[in-house]
Amino acid sequence: MAELYGKATGCAKGKGGSMHFFGKNENFFGGHGIVGAQIGTGTGLAFAENYKETDNVVLCFFGDDALPAGILHESFNLAMLWNLPVIYICENNHYAMGTSVQRTSNVREIHQLGEGYSMPSEKVDGMHPETVHDAIARAVKRAREKGGPTLLEINTYRYKGHSISDPQKYRTKDEVAEYRLKDPIIQIKTHIQDDSIASADELKAIDTRVDEVVVASVVFAEESPFPDDSEVLKDVYIDQNYPFIVD
Repeated sequence: MAELYGKATGCAKGKGGSMHFFGKNENFFGGHGIVGAQIGTGTGLAFAENYKETDNVVLCFFGDDALPAGILHESFNLAMLWNLPVIYICENNHYAMGTSVQRTSNVREIHQLGEGYSMPSEKVDGMHPETVHDAIARAVKRAREKGGPTLLEINTYRYKGHSISDPQKYRTKDEVAEYRLKDPIIQIKTHIQDDSIASADELKAIDTRVDEVVVASVVFAEESPFPDDSEVLKDVYIDQNYPFIVD
């Protein structure tokens, strides 16, 4: 929240904003201002983990709008060539910023793109949390067993516009209403109650705790200081005193 406010206590010191969240200690390497550019970053991180022979797996997220990006295809090729531990997750909400997949891609079944690289690929119902969990678990297991990358097309939906300036002229109100009936939060709550995993009161208590965390986060962000002027050039250029290694 502090990062959204541009405060010094933010995860990227207030310099990243909404598009460049970053947390090294959390193994979270953030978003990217260039559509699809994080696909190369994710592939590079997977290369590093493979090189270091760790048990880590990279989850690389991107939207349907990134499909035409050249870096996606270059990354797919190298990931398969080097058998990297990476799961490419396309969050397909069908509209990108405001144009449907049907108008921008000849391939309508996005998971089929992996087949061109002999990459294990799967179409996943993103409106069911359990289904998403199972699909990712299978892909992680494959990667840790040296089975290489996986492409998951997770079909989902967004109920709001891409931004506050989005008039949403590209879809009907009836379509949005239809998808609201499939809301994954509503579905998982129903499942939890029907299977007696938790009661309505217990779920309400969880919502209350979450609300308290959100309010506390907002207060923390509002009360945090803005970055000092001396921070302007830090983290932009490399420190001149950096110990370069010369061969």
